[in-house]
Parts: sequence; C-alpha cells; structure tokens
Amino acid sequence: MELQTSVAGILLEHPLMNGAGTCKLLDGPEGVKELARSNTAAVMVGTITLEQREGNSGEVYWANEMFSLNSLGWPNPGRTYYQKYLPTMVALSRDAGKPLFVNVGGFSPDEYAVLAELVFERGADLVELDLSCASIWEKGQQRRIPCFDPQLVKEILRCVEEKVGSDAKVAIKLSPFSDPFALSEVAKAIGEWKVVKAVTSTNTFPNAFSYDEKGKPRLTPGGGFVALGGPAIKPIGLGQVKQLRNLLPSCIDIIGVGGITTGLDILDYQRAGAVAVQIATALLGRRLKVFDQLLSELID
Repeated sequence: MELQTSVAGILLEHPLMNGAGTCKLLDGPEGVKELARSNTAAVMVGTITLEQREGNSGEVYWANEMFSLNSLGWPNPGRTYYQKYLPTMVALSRDAGKPLFVNVGGFSPDEYAVLAELVFERGADLVELDLSCASIWEKGQQRRIPCFDPQLVKEILRCVEEKVGSDAKVAIKLSPFSDPFALSEVAKAIGEWKVVKAVTSTNTFPNAFSYDEKGKPRLTPGGGFVALGGPAIKPIGLGQVKQLRNLLPSCIDIIGVGGITTGLDILDYQRAGAVAVQIATALLGRRLKVFDQLLSELID
C-alpha cells in the first residue's frame, strides 16, 4: 500500500504524526529524540510562546475511552530556550529522516510573526500557528480564541507573511466551528494569504465540563471549563475537514485531527479531504507504540 503523502510540499513517509502538546512527554531535545525514533512521519514541537509559561495549575488532563479533557495553558520554556535548542531538535529529527514542525502561540499578531521568524531561522520545516487554544486563562479571564475573529486572523497572517515571506511553509490550527457561515468567513480570510500552505482541523472543543465521582469539576483551571478531545470529537472533526475542503483553495492542504484511535479513523479523514492526520489523546494514552498500531491497521 502506498502511504506517502505531502503537507505544504513537504514529503511524508505516511500520513500520521503527533499533534502539538504531545512533545512534552519528555522535555526539549529528549522529547524530539524519542518521537524521532518512533514511527511518526514528522515531529511536531510546541506550543511555544515568547515568554516562559508554567501553564495552568492543578489537575489539567483526564481521559477515558470516550473522551479526553485538557487545560494545559501552553506550558513551555520560552523563546530563549528554543533559540538555543531548536537547531538540535531539527538535527535529531532530520537524522531520523523526519521533518520538524513547530506549533507557536502568540498573544498578539506581532508575537506570532516573531515566533514564526525565530522557528524558521532555527531550521524548522513548517510553522503551525495555533489560533485555537481554549485553555489560556489570565487573572480569571479566558483569552479570546483568535480563529473566531476573521479580522484578527487576517491581521495575524498579514504580520506573519510580512515577517517570513509568502513562500514560507505555514499552517493554521483551527477550533471547531458550529456555525457554517462563520467557518466560511474564516476560510475566506485564510485563503487571501499566500503564506498559508495548510490548515489543521480540528483542535479541541472549547469549554466542555465534566464532574468527577464526588460531584467536583474533573479539572481545576477555569472553574472546570476545559477543552474536549478524544474519540467523541471525531464526527465533528470529520465535518470540519469536509467543509474546509470545499471552502479552501485546492493549494491549501488539510491536516485532520480529532478522535483518531484506529487505522480506519485515518482512512475516514483521508476520505473527508485530509492529506495527513495528527494524534494526541491516543498518543498520550498508548505512547509511542500507537504509531505502529495505527499504521498496521491502516494497511490492513
């Protein structure tokens, strides 16, 4: 079976890779080294931000066989760390024959641009702009999710394109949209910029809530309002990918994410229009062996 595919013109041995956030199983270069030794097609690092972030405190992750909940809050060591260690991460990934992708998160359009420039200067193959994180809380207030504001999306992309050039390989990660007209508006905004080579869809569903057996919120940040992923989100993810494939220019690839636990799930995302997929919940639960398991099932 021919498994090769490409994202933003970058050749991949097969369509399966890790999602952002999962390269924190181990810190920094060690995490990249472990992933590069696995059967992932590419190594995704991040989310990284300009300033060091401790992330949210308390209980920040929980999963069962139906869904996962998380509220990490972009924990990472910040720009200075990645200026020093990203070249090492790139080398580790390339030595294993895998491209290195980096997911970045900004608190302003300029921050996204500065981070994209930093990552490309350090040798990464693709930058994924995280416009979809639902777990950023500052002083008790939830941060606006950028992808739901088409004008903000345009401004972020304008700043990024000015900083890194229209030929740079940039992807955008989106939240799920329940309003098809809103999704159409943001797709139109994305399609105006040549710098966008791929769209990653879908990130977790914002502001889910779950009680534990004692009637308390399962996770503590944000009063228990957290991001939902895992198997329960797969039908939503497929719907997002199918809509986006119809809305976006054909030159923009789609990376499918959400609820992938079997090889058939990968095939479903490909049928919906994705050229590649990312996994997070399944990777965190089953660790690095999950790549071999899913690819074997896909071939079968």
